This record gives sequence, C-alpha cells and structure tokens, in this order.
Amino acid sequence: MAQLCLDQLLSNRKTSSLILINDSIRFSALPLLYEFSQRALDTDQQIITLLTETSPTAWLQTFNNNKNKIHIIDAFSDPLGWELDSPIIYEKDTQGGGSLVRLTRLPDFERHVLPLLMDWIKKAPATLIMVDSLTPLTRISSHRTYQFVKALESLTTETIRAVVGYHADIRPMIDNKTMIHQLPPLSDSLNRLASVVMTLEQLKAPTAQTETQARLTGFVAQDTFSYLHTTSNQVTRGGVAKIEWRRKSGKVIYETNGFLLDNGRLVVVPASQLGVQEQDENEESDDDEKNNKTDTPDPTANLSFNLSLTDEQRKTKENLVLPYLKAQQVEIDGSTSSSTSSSGGAIYYEPDAADDFDDEDPDDDLDI
Repeated sequence: MAQLCLDQLLSNRKTSSLILINDSIRFSALPLLYEFSQRALDTDQQIITLLTETSPTAWLQTFNNNKNKIHIIDAFSDPLGWELDSPIIYEKDTQGGGSLVRLTRLPDFERHVLPLLMDWIKKAPATLIMVDSLTPLTRISSHRTYQFVKALESLTTETIRAVVGYHADIRPMIDNKTMIHQLPPLSDSLNRLASVVMTLEQLKAPTAQTETQARLTGFVAQDTFSYLHTTSNQVTRGGVAKIEWRRKSGKVIYETNGFLLDNGRLVVVPASQLGVQEQDENEESDDDEKNNKTDTPDPTANLSFNLSLTDEQRKTKENLVLPYLKAQQVEIDGSTSSSTSSSGGAIYYEPDAADDFDDEDPDDDLDI
C-alpha cells in the first residue's frame, strides 16, 4: 500500500523545501507543527522555532527528548518591549539545554531573526525551521512578511526545510487603501511560493437526524453557518488535511488525508476512515464524463446532407484494403511469398562518382 502524502511529509521521506499550513479558527495547525518537530527530533535534527502565538514553556513541555536541539525565538512573551528595552535577550541552557532568544521588538523581526537563523543553521547539517503563525507579522506588513517567508525559502536545502503556519481565515490589514486593487492577497502569494500547501478542515459533527436522513434519502444537509462547532480542534476525534504537493519534477499531487491523536502522537489515516469522501482531483468521475458527453453538441446535427455512416458502410470501409497498404516483398534466396504477385516493378539505383559524399566535408558537392 502506498504511503500517504501527509505521512511522507511528516517523516521527511521526500524533499519538500517550504510547507505552508493554512489553518482556521475551526482547526489549528499546532498539532501538525508539534508532530513535525517531534519526528525531526526522532531523526536527530535541529529545530529552530519562531513563536508568535505560543508560549515557549507550553511548546517545550510537549517534547520529551533531545531538548538540547531546540532553539526558540520568543516573539510571544514581550513583542512590543513593554518589560525590557533591549531588542533581544539571549538565554542558554533553558529547560533542557536548548537556546532561547526573547525578541522584544517585533516590528524589526527580519533584522533580528534572520541573522539568528543563519548562525544556528551553520552549526547543524540537518535543520527544521518552524513558524507557528505568520498572522502577527502580517499585522506589521504583509509585504515584509512575504519577503521574510521568501528568505526562509532561500535558506532551504536538501537537509534544511521550513514549515510555517498561517491563519487563512483572517484577512491581513492594509494601511494604504489605494493598494488594495494593486496587490494580490497574501494567501495567494504564499500559496505560490510554497512547494506544499496544506489546508486543514474539521470533521463534520454527525447527528442522529442527519444520519437517518442520509441513510433513507441519500441526501446530506449542509451545516448551519457558525464559527465554531462542538468538534472544532478535537484532535482525538480527527481532522482533514487537503494537500497540494508540487514536486521538483513538475508533477503536482493532490491528496486528502486524515489524522488523529493516538497515545500522544499524531497518526495519519486515509480520509475515508474518518468518513470523508476521497476523490482524485486529477481525474473526472464517471458521472462527469457522461455529463460532458451528453452536454457536448453534435456538429453533424441539423444538416441537409448525411455525414455519418451506416453499419454496413462502416463494415465495408474497415474491410477495404487500399493499394498503398499492400507490402511488397522482395525475393530472398530465390523464393517469394505466395501472396506476392510475380509481376511488379522495381527500382535499381547505382551511385556515380558525384554521389560519393565525404562525411568530413558534406558541402563538397556544392560549386561555391
């Protein structure tokens, strides 16, 4: 059985430079970010994490081993410098031997974050760069956020990859209203930049009424509009990840996978196991093909003459052997095929001196 795309990305079985996780208020990207980090630690990789919406203490409590390979840039505790005036505070050997840098001037995030990333990357051949959420950075500048992600993508190699989270349901703020129609949405720009785009969705909450209606009529009613449901962010129940993976060969893979939390670890399962219908987006279903054939107009209809063939005419056409399709067989060793006529024409050609071409001078016969 082929391995699911989400499991390949989590285990880093195949190279993927920049992974963008589009989440929403209904399902957060944090469970996947934790699993990406834990599997990287299991393979002895270094982790560099920029936390903008997550407490460093809560982040470190999730991991049990190799905490000395975790480097954290804390942009959550004091992003506006209300407590400390220094732009960065560097702490070593905190809660397991890792490094912790407190960023107290978030508006200057590129100037402080990128040098730290480059310094830590030089110390380890295999590194996973994590950003829990880009949304706080977009409130400062959407353009600078895009340039920052582009800089992260430029740092990736075969052994260095980046995983960033983005709240796709929150529209970034635009200071200059005249630029609204000139700039593309940030989400579209990030989707084009990433090699893997992952969109998270929650499972629909089944009820007795909807299940009975679906079983009797085959019709499933749509959920009423609401921001949150009782099943929102329930990782133990499961979630859905719609993946668009652009490979280096130019091939694009579309796949829908399910995942759930089991014994503290994220397990990837087929979407059908969670009750989600899977359909290959690269191929049309049989019903669509039938509808396309039915809806296609017939160009031979309503003509004053007939362009179609009857069954008898079509059979006669298929059995007709045209003269140029008869293969000529040359006599070999004094014998000929019984199907070949004894009479026939043949062409014999004897090259003369002028036809003796020289491979080193193919234009020797030209009188120049």
